[in-house]
Amino acid sequence: MAISRQARGVTPEPGAWTLLDGQRVKLEPVRLRPDVSELAPGAVALEGKSVLVGTGSHAVELTQIQPAGKKMMAAADWARGMATLESVVFE
Repeated sequence: MAISRQARGVTPEPGAWTLLDGQRVKLEPVRLRPDVSELAPGAVALEGKSVLVGTGSHAVELTQIQPAGKKMMAAADWARGMATLESVVFE
């Protein structure tokens, strides 16, 4: 829940961000998903059209993501473009 509040508090400016493979990734508003608690912290899963990231307690759902050097895009589009999400872990 703290991650969700922190992300909302800095959105839209300066913007919430995290690291992925040592590169800064900007995140637009995230939604708390208290119904999903089995994801390890930083682990990513695609559930239908929802991109979920595990935290210390509950998962958060990514809505928009901006990888380093790219434009903001829908998180579901970003996830579909990854070869596999099993090896994707946010730092």
